[in-house]
Amino acid sequence: MEDTQEHSDDSSSNSSAIHTHLNANTSPASHFLNLGDLSNPFRLDNGDNPTVILVTDLLTSDNYATWSRAMRRALRAKNKLGFISGAILQPTDPEDPLLELWERCNDMVVSWLQNSISSSIKSSVVFVDDAREIWLDLQHRFSQQNGPQIFQLKKNLSSLHQDHDSVSIYYGKLKTLWDELSIYDPIPACTCGSTKTLLDRYQRDCVFQFLMGLHESYANVRDQLMLLDPLPPVTKVFSLIHQQEQQHQLLPMIPSPDSMALAIKKPYTPINSPHPPKSSFKRDRLYCNHCKITGHSFETCFKAGNAEAPICSHCHLPGHKADKCYKLHGYPPGHKFFSKSSTPGPFANQSSFSNASESEDISDERVGLTKTQYQQLVALLQPWDSTTAASPSAN
Repeated sequence: MEDTQEHSDDSSSNSSAIHTHLNANTSPASHFLNLGDLSNPFRLDNGDNPTVILVTDLLTSDNYATWSRAMRRALRAKNKLGFISGAILQPTDPEDPLLELWERCNDMVVSWLQNSISSSIKSSVVFVDDAREIWLDLQHRFSQQNGPQIFQLKKNLSSLHQDHDSVSIYYGKLKTLWDELSIYDPIPACTCGSTKTLLDRYQRDCVFQFLMGLHESYANVRDQLMLLDPLPPVTKVFSLIHQQEQQHQLLPMIPSPDSMALAIKKPYTPINSPHPPKSSFKRDRLYCNHCKITGHSFETCFKAGNAEAPICSHCHLPGHKADKCYKLHGYPPGHKFFSKSSTPGPFANQSSFSNASESEDISDERVGLTKTQYQQLVALLQPWDSTTAASPSAN
């Protein structure tokens, strides 16, 4: 309401000044009748037509504050703001040479206003022909409905966090909400000198809100900023956090000593080689620097206390599982409890299988025949053996 009263006072003073100028004895209308003057509010350019839409977002029941600011800005650029503020009133004298110019400009502003209003609201002002009456009617209807908008904006601010956004995107979202909130809930102006105190407190709250929504990776720099007295403005805080973000992006590019120690050069594998080297599988596996065992890393090593030790379901001893239990599957060759007379499961089977394969390969090399050829040869010899065996008995 204070903002509305201020605009009304300015409109009254400007209107009085214009009418005083028009009623002067020295050709009062000569200045406004000069349509070649670019500063003349009655001048219409070639681009001014009734179908122009001055703002991108049409007026709804929820966006009057932002719409009215955009509309005032567009009319000020067109030099037609006086037709809605009351600075340029309709001439009362029918013989006034400016009456026709005023009606033409007023109709143009009315068309611009109606083009910028949603269809649900346009029907209520479609029969109003005075631009100022339309403006005041919309102002009285929608300017006081700020409570729900302020509530929603503050709710969005309280729940806004950086999450996976960059610092620039996160700050941009905050800045948008702050600017919109300043429209619906502006800081009151006064002449007692306390405005600076209110602005400083508002800047401090913005800094707090920006720091509270940051990712936890900025906890150190956030704690350092909180120790500063007085706090820097929010734009300075954003600049410092943005520099910290750039440093975080550069750190992963520098290899750490641990990662360099774990880097193992893979053996060279010829292109035409059908089988990779035997040691390549072991080198590609995880390796623990603490217990010197492959299959896991230091972060998951139970011997270092970083994880709980597994329990074997067969022997109930910690440190291994049933699928690797020596008491269940047998001890591997080279183990101190390994015995040739024992019958360890997978290791004996693997050894016998390899020996059988080797013996078969050797036998194939000695005979010079494959297994299939050998079986075919035996099948051919069987009828001959049965015939020769039956001949002596016949005699």
